[in-house]
Amino acid sequence: MPRTTTPRTAALLFGLPLLLSACAEPGPDTASAPETAEPHGFIAGAQENSEPQTGLLTVNAATGEGQLLSLLTGDTSDAGVGGPVTAAYRDGRYALMATGAGVEVFDTGAWTVDHGEHKHYYSAEPGSVGPLQVPDAGAVAGDGTSIAVFSESGGYASVYRHKDLDAGNLAESARITTSPHTGVVVPYEGHFVASLAAGSGAADGVEVRDAGGLVVLGRQDCQGLAGHAATRAGIVFGCSDGALLVSGDGGTFSAEKILYPDGGAGRPPATHLDHRPGSNELAGPAGDAGVWHLDAAKRKWTFLPAPAPVVAASAVGDGRRVLAVAADGSLLTLNPATGAVDAQVPLLAPAVPGGAAPRILVDTSRAYVSDPARSAVHEIDYADGLRVARSFDVPAADIVLETGL
Repeated sequence: MPRTTTPRTAALLFGLPLLLSACAEPGPDTASAPETAEPHGFIAGAQENSEPQTGLLTVNAATGEGQLLSLLTGDTSDAGVGGPVTAAYRDGRYALMATGAGVEVFDTGAWTVDHGEHKHYYSAEPGSVGPLQVPDAGAVAGDGTSIAVFSESGGYASVYRHKDLDAGNLAESARITTSPHTGVVVPYEGHFVASLAAGSGAADGVEVRDAGGLVVLGRQDCQGLAGHAATRAGIVFGCSDGALLVSGDGGTFSAEKILYPDGGAGRPPATHLDHRPGSNELAGPAGDAGVWHLDAAKRKWTFLPAPAPVVAASAVGDGRRVLAVAADGSLLTLNPATGAVDAQVPLLAPAVPGGAAPRILVDTSRAYVSDPARSAVHEIDYADGLRVARSFDVPAADIVLETGL
């Protein structure tokens, strides 16, 4: 039975703006259209809504037990898998949970389709789709159309199409082969950005392939490749000396290195970059020294000092706010324009060595900060002095995804 979560704040629901679809009203001659015509944006088996159906998917890493919490109604449902989960990824309506046996696909039942000038917001019944049988599955990446799961021992990525998953079909649709290593293949602009390794087992570059495996952009160096992020400017990969930005335009691809200023000035590189989906700004901890902020559109890194070692960071994408969690449990707003700490509030229990790290998830109006030690997630109004709008008790908060975006 679904279990209802009670927020710690007095109000269960915080008013969300009504985001209306910008689809045109039917014209006067549409009465003559066949009754079987599908409306613009139609997706079989889904209900269209007037606002995004956002939620939180939380997972116990040790057991695989999960919960899906609606941020609109507060209702919950089961969303776990059997066995430990090492990582989770979201791509559109799907959550991909990496387990020892492969990758479990879970339909979160909520997603957004962006048509550029307007968006459609859909919901359907959430539930398990099934396992993707990829041996030694590592990194998972998607672009809302295709999902690529990298086999580290096999040295290839199995590609699955959303339209197949929508129909319950778990068959591999394509395979992008490189070499065995700790790598990733990122679907992008109808092509695939594939990591490469020069014999060491660690990724140290990328190239762009078409769907048939033909190389359309040759090897681009990225020593110490660690993580990637999709921005409007292109796909950003973290490198030991900065970042590599791969961008595409009408089937033509290019790559550009964005180096750390002054060679990083002895500061550790960012090994993980987080951002608000759809923005061009990213942020990640610079070891114990502070936070690296990257504006991919401006091709610019900025180092932001912090008053305490940082364990998680993410960029809001407005040029004025980077959110960070310090090891003492405080939540900070760092200003990339001035370098100042604009706000700092106590929020979490202090970090425990070896414990699950907090995560910061940012959308257009709120941030969600996981609190693994207390099995909670906090909803933060980052435009209002880091005010805690709501807090949710959850069974576990080792792994957290925001759904419905």
